[in-house]
Amino acid sequence: MLLSMLLAATAASTPVWAHAGLKSSDPAANASVKSPSLIRLFFSESLEPAFSGASLSDATGKTIPVSAAVGASAITLMPLSLKPGAYKVDWHGVGHDTHRVAGSFTFKVIP
Repeated sequence: MLLSMLLAATAASTPVWAHAGLKSSDPAANASVKSPSLIRLFFSESLEPAFSGASLSDATGKTIPVSAAVGASAITLMPLSLKPGAYKVDWHGVGHDTHRVAGSFTFKVIP
């Protein structure tokens, strides 16, 4: 009994070192959608806005100018109007643990 209490206390006091990871996005990765007015990325924890962001590029790799906002645990891109074709979102985020994580996903705009 004492051993199990000690193990439980040790497990409860062990710090968790999780990083801010991308949980989901809208549009979702590999989705085919009508031209979105917002592209939203949702993360597993709060982000440090000064060190987090995202960008949008077309199939040729050309960066598409968009307005962007970093909130508590989300990044929102606001494209004006996207023509049909493939697009890539590159993102980077820094959570409270100060570790930088990055990734990307693609989606397609259909007519």
